[in-house]
Amino acid sequence: MAVPGVGRSRLAVRDLLSPGSGPPLRSVVSETGWYPLAIITSLNVVDELDRAVLAVFGPNIKRYFGIGDAELGLIVGLSVLAIVLLAVPIGFLGTKVDRPRILRVSAGVWSLFSLATAFAVTLPLLMLARVGTGIGKSSVEPVGRSLLTDYYPPNTWNRVLAIHSAANPLGALLGPALAALLSLFVAGDGIWRPAFVLLTIPSVIVLFLSRRLREPPNQTVRSVTGSMITVTGAPSGMSFRQAVTRLLGIRTFRRQVVGIGVLGFALVGVLAFFNVFLEDQFGVGDTGRGLIGMFIATSSLIGTIIGGNVGERIFEASPRRAMHLVGTSIALFSVALGGGVFIPNLAVFVLFTWVAVFMISIGMAPLYAAMSAISPPRLRPLMFALMGVCIALFGGVAGGVIVGAISDATNIQIGLATLAPTGIIGGVLMARGASTIDDDIARVAAELGDDGPLFDIT
Repeated sequence: MAVPGVGRSRLAVRDLLSPGSGPPLRSVVSETGWYPLAIITSLNVVDELDRAVLAVFGPNIKRYFGIGDAELGLIVGLSVLAIVLLAVPIGFLGTKVDRPRILRVSAGVWSLFSLATAFAVTLPLLMLARVGTGIGKSSVEPVGRSLLTDYYPPNTWNRVLAIHSAANPLGALLGPALAALLSLFVAGDGIWRPAFVLLTIPSVIVLFLSRRLREPPNQTVRSVTGSMITVTGAPSGMSFRQAVTRLLGIRTFRRQVVGIGVLGFALVGVLAFFNVFLEDQFGVGDTGRGLIGMFIATSSLIGTIIGGNVGERIFEASPRRAMHLVGTSIALFSVALGGGVFIPNLAVFVLFTWVAVFMISIGMAPLYAAMSAISPPRLRPLMFALMGVCIALFGGVAGGVIVGAISDATNIQIGLATLAPTGIIGGVLMARGASTIDDDIARVAAELGDDGPLFDIT
């Protein structure tokens, strides 16, 4: 993959930065250790448990407080809104200070507010508790992913980040499992209260185990001349504004954040109302919603793990094709979502949803590795934070409330169907990043090879 103006040493650095086929993951982690990957992934799992349980018991919360779909969307969106407010500052903080400490503090905060959710006796107190959980979660993905890309070498990123991403469907599987099990022993619309009490137990356990997590030593890339080039560390002397401007100077990143923002509208809406749809349309109860949630989560879990290997091979062959895969899978999933809600048979609908989620899980696998490859390593915490903000801003602030209002005015089918066009637009915008990704990877390689900036920050 020749790039005009990039010397042999730059090409070597760029090739190493591009996630591709590398040594077996087992041999890599035997040197670096399983501990960072296991702990950071576990933090992501317990983070997802909270959201999964809230989604399953969404219909119960509606009846308990006597609210409509719009208010439920607001409750789900409030925790995401907190991510909007804090993810970017925390992501920038992660370029400056000890990141494992940030993760531990965040885990403690969300555990506290998740427990507070169980004791919220009024709707305002419930909303306040959800804002608190969002504050705690604001560092989990940006800081965690940036740590993993520093702990492990670039040619394992696809597999490492796929394992980390698999925490989301694993949490989405265990959360409904807890809900289904609890429904066998607890009745009534207040069932969500003991669920959130139980959720604090795994959070505290993982928090305790994370005490040995430390900032990784500087990762290095060896050029063809044999010199060692440091590729991590805080952006010395760079202000917050300069750091953000520098990231936005990466053309592929600009296109991805816009596409991800539009996609977020659809993702948060699905999270908020999927279980409401199951109850309203098919009369599925607490136990049934938990079991269906577990079944759907298996598709995401399997697809994400498979996608780690598939995405690595596709990215190695062609980064452009990998970005086309991401955008196309999102657009097709959105088409399936818009049509699937009108399937009249529950079994067919669930099976259809399983296949659709499986396909998008495979298709999305190369995304975070691709974003790591185009970003200066020291700015990755901020980059991942900006991506999360784009999802949260459009999805959490707008998606849940707007879809809920449409659902209240019409029905839940129409409300969910309105998410499809935004997902299609988001997928198309993300696929456009394919046209610039090769050049952006080359620029990062040139910066590391020459030890000088390539992105204008003035």
